[in-house]
Amino acid sequence: MDSNQKRFVEDALDLLNELDEGLMQLEANPNASAPLEQVFRTMHTIKGGANMFGFEKIGELAHQLETLYDLVRQGHLQVSDGLISITLHAFDKVRDLLKEKDAAKIAQADDLKDHLRIAMEFLKSVESQSSTALDSNTVQRDELATFYLCITPTISMTEDGNHPLVFIIQDIAALGTAKTRLMKKASGEVACWELFISTTTPQAELESYFLFVENECHVSYTKLAACDLFEQPEFVQHLETLGDDPFEIATLEPIIALSLERSKKQDDDDDAEGGVVSRKRVLNDTYIKVSKRKIDDLLNWISELIILQAQLTTATSGIQSTDIREVTEQLEMITNRLRDTSLEIGLVPIETLVTKFKRLVRDLSKSLGKKVNFISEGADTEMDKDVIEVMGEPIMHIVRNAIDHGIEKPADRKAAGKSEHGTVKLKAYNSSSYVHIVVSDDGKGIDKDRVLAKAIDKGLVSADVSLTEEEILDFIFHPGLSTASQLSEVSGRGVGMDVVKQKINELRGYVTVKSTPTKGTSIHIKLPLSRSIIEGLLVNVAETRYVVPLNVVDRIDRIPYEALDRENTVNKTIVVNEQPLSVFSLRKEFHKTAALPKTTDIISVTVNGVKKGIAVDRIEGKMQTVLKPLGDAYQQQDFIAGSTILGDGSLALVLDPSRLFLLSHN
Repeated sequence: MDSNQKRFVEDALDLLNELDEGLMQLEANPNASAPLEQVFRTMHTIKGGANMFGFEKIGELAHQLETLYDLVRQGHLQVSDGLISITLHAFDKVRDLLKEKDAAKIAQADDLKDHLRIAMEFLKSVESQSSTALDSNTVQRDELATFYLCITPTISMTEDGNHPLVFIIQDIAALGTAKTRLMKKASGEVACWELFISTTTPQAELESYFLFVENECHVSYTKLAACDLFEQPEFVQHLETLGDDPFEIATLEPIIALSLERSKKQDDDDDAEGGVVSRKRVLNDTYIKVSKRKIDDLLNWISELIILQAQLTTATSGIQSTDIREVTEQLEMITNRLRDTSLEIGLVPIETLVTKFKRLVRDLSKSLGKKVNFISEGADTEMDKDVIEVMGEPIMHIVRNAIDHGIEKPADRKAAGKSEHGTVKLKAYNSSSYVHIVVSDDGKGIDKDRVLAKAIDKGLVSADVSLTEEEILDFIFHPGLSTASQLSEVSGRGVGMDVVKQKINELRGYVTVKSTPTKGTSIHIKLPLSRSIIEGLLVNVAETRYVVPLNVVDRIDRIPYEALDRENTVNKTIVVNEQPLSVFSLRKEFHKTAALPKTTDIISVTVNGVKKGIAVDRIEGKMQTVLKPLGDAYQQQDFIAGSTILGDGSLALVLDPSRLFLLSHN
């Protein structure tokens, strides 16, 4: 496979993810124009690229399916479950084919014959059933306009409820540039939504979104202007100053008039310049594709540069020279910036996973006979590309479990007073140097008594032991433990969740589970933002050096060592800063025979929301730490996250505070 073919395969795999996203949106809203145009353009791009680089059979399949969606655009064909399924299954096979390393196998593509035949038969049936032209009243889809929608529920509901109306408003807002205002009653219930949206979707299609909830709400539509008002600063500022006051269209008339005047002038200027402006906009926002191997090499060399910079600082610390000090300080500043930029290069949005989850929810809910909505929040949160690749399967397994174990059948949900549609939500956000991923559902929750009974039955715990809720739920990650009543293609074999926890542990991450009966389950995953470079505190204990990650450190206090040495225990509670603090002593745990110091430094850290302390002999200072893996001999010592090379060439161990506190030998 030559370089051009490899580039096509990489681009095509990205395009297939976009295609899945568009098809999911189109299935949810068959009359929506934006996802239809996205699907059509994506297939057209795949067709052109495949034919150009010698993969004609892929191009032919894309051409046949593109023809079907062109009929949808012309109004001759309706979007149906059958059409969506044919398309998804066909391009699933294309995706599998593109993962082949041999270009000849991709070009031969015998596996596509069945999908091509199905697409052609579907096309023939459509052509034989309908040959009528488009209705003369068809609304043009390319007219950009700004609408104002006021949606007033006629039933009692809250903003965080699972009523379909909440999701419909979110779907409409995704059709263009939008701002949604929520107005509440004194009781906290929704009074109305005010939705401002600039979109090419005509009003008739906007109205179709509310077809199935028209008895539960009243919607008014107002076309404010035949242009994008969000491009006008005055319009955006006006919306921001509304506060809790209801919107009045009359207040916008001067802004609309100004916007139309500017729009006309812009059109005249564009005609005069021959489209130069638009070309400049494209050129100002360009991207280049770089081999992942090159990025990995860059990160490795920057890691070595950080170590070298630390060695230079150490070597010149005894030289009394202003010039040398200024050069080392400047080098440290540039190295820090280079480190931050290099880490950002390796980060990609988590939205690359979201499309896969939407597809999983769609297919699995249909096979299990359940109605499930999938919501994502914070999809633009960035993570290390390697972490995303490793975590794809574990998170997918959690989502699969949420649908199979958590979400009830529609009849059961209705009997329990819930909406027939269950909800699976994926939320991602950054906090300090960690990425948090929360997968939650509003299903029946985990039966803790059943989990405990299974654990007792398998001999994992004795029947007379009293366990906390967190300890009971942690059994679901034990190999071989399953509470499924029967085996299925999805679950019941007791494998999966143990692998999920194993993968998270390998990434130095954490996972916790919370569940409420009849309300649902939430699984919280916490992963480090970077796998290679961290900021840390260099500490000394009996001439051995350790590094404590700086992101968990709250404060540092120095106390007499006698205050810590009153009891011969590793963990003890002492008074620090006039507050009781549980302190873990590195000296008591690992260096019992070393000479005693006069003072000890207490590092107060917050781990999983709990404040504790780590006792060290002294703190040497803050440093950038390049994390190096340890050998097999340290694999079982999970409280050691890795090692790092210091400026003087010696080695220091990087601690994982949360796992360090598990070594409680009271």
